Amino acid sequence: MPVALPAPAFSCLVLDDDLLVRDLAASFVEQIPSLTLTGLYDNAVLAFEHLARQPVDLLITDIELPQLNGLELVRALRQPPLVIFVTSHPHYALPTYDLDAVDFLVKPLRFDRFLRAVDKALLLLRAKALPPTHPAPAGPLPADDSFFIRTEFQFLKLHYAEVAYVEAMRDFVKVHLLDGTVHITLVNLKQMEAQLPPHLFVRTHRSFLVNTGKIEAVTNQEVRVGNVEVPLGITHREAVLAQVVQQHLLARHPGKPE
Repeated sequence: MPVALPAPAFSCLVLDDDLLVRDLAASFVEQIPSLTLTGLYDNAVLAFEHLARQPVDLLITDIELPQLNGLELVRALRQPPLVIFVTSHPHYALPTYDLDAVDFLVKPLRFDRFLRAVDKALLLLRAKALPPTHPAPAGPLPADDSFFIRTEFQFLKLHYAEVAYVEAMRDFVKVHLLDGTVHITLVNLKQMEAQLPPHLFVRTHRSFLVNTGKIEAVTNQEVRVGNVEVPLGITHREAVLAQVVQQHLLARHPGKPE
């Protein structure tokens, strides 16, 4: 009878200047068999030195820190690990998108929410550890209503109509489906954008590619897909308006430009 091999343990560093939060996060990490806590810090500069000397797979860090905040720390690292940000202030969520954060946790920490964030990171780490496959051909996919992605365990067929949006995670993307399911695949967003039908998907932000048919509202800073607000970058706003809104906009004087 085959014996299941233990999952590899990935290294993790926790950084928070609040003793109670730091110890709580560390205790959460120690309850997850796939993670090994290799650093526990209250000082971002000391954490930076550790990460420069001994890189880790996952960094769990507060944002508001003395001397060097969590965002600045990640930007300062030459090769930052996967990051889960922790903060008491939800308004920091938007800047974390530009750093390809795995997740964004608002204090007080809850183990169920913490576990969900870590699970996303583990999916990415395990996907990265998979043996390489033959590179996909360049250019758009064949005309069809579906495509395949490689996940941790299988080649999975997805239909364009079930995809809400695609989110970049450095060399990975997270494919978010309308039913809330998220699949992670080792393809970057640029490669994904080049192969998906351009009339069905539009780039709204450096980190997001959205199914045009699922966009329900557009503002100056975001597009709404179901209950999710996806960032809309200023450099992509004009293209989104042209592709999503203008062709379907009811005008005051039909047939005349507004």
